[in-house]
Amino acid sequence: MHIVILAKVVPDYEVPANDFELSNNRAHERYKRMMGLYDENAIESGVQLKEKYSASLTILSYGGKDDIPVLRKAVAMGGEKLSLVVGDSDDPNVIAANLKMAIDKLEDVDLILAGQQSADMDRGVVHGMLAEMLEFAFIPQIAKIDREDGQWKVIQNTESGSRELKFGGNAVLSITSVPENVPRIPTVKSIFAAKKKPVNELAEIEGNTMPIDEVSVDIPQIESVCEFIPAEDDIAEAAKILLRKLREERYI
Repeated sequence: MHIVILAKVVPDYEVPANDFELSNNRAHERYKRMMGLYDENAIESGVQLKEKYSASLTILSYGGKDDIPVLRKAVAMGGEKLSLVVGDSDDPNVIAANLKMAIDKLEDVDLILAGQQSADMDRGVVHGMLAEMLEFAFIPQIAKIDREDGQWKVIQNTESGSRELKFGGNAVLSITSVPENVPRIPTVKSIFAAKKKPVNELAEIEGNTMPIDEVSVDIPQIESVCEFIPAEDDIAEAAKILLRKLREERYI
């Protein structure tokens, strides 16, 4: 069983909105780089499958060579091989085409896992496009994966709850965040071992860009309003006012 996990290195997504700065319509270069949170959920899910079914695990990414030190965390978590398609396109179709090229070069791939969306653009479209290019099934919002009687059994989260699905053959699954796939913290020994792992670097190929022009990118302006409710004289009345206001604003 061979599982490929897609991982993307993104700017620090924990930067407060009021401190966020753009440069050439993207996050400023001064922010540290890190792996997307949903991607880490996908890595954890893949490592659990590796441990349960003795699967081989390949980490695959598209980006710059500077991303390699960050991607080594995925190896420290349990990935066996690391492949990087070296490129700088921001076009989803080009990225998907390059990931397909890299997957075609790998040995038989049974399953591809990816975070449900990246932590920078939040588009959540590359994995679906990749599945179409590979002619794999695509199932989003996956919370749990098992293998049973030669078929995959997955739990898909929905707005109203969850549902269980079964399928055979190959698939691309987008992984959502649940308590069961909280990323593990790599051991010191694993971190040092990951630094010695070779990286398979691939040159990118040209792909057809999407017929869309980016006009502008803006940072949302967040306005905060604070209202004080007097409570010195009558705490019960203050509680009633607070409750009424929360209901008026539809918070409860």
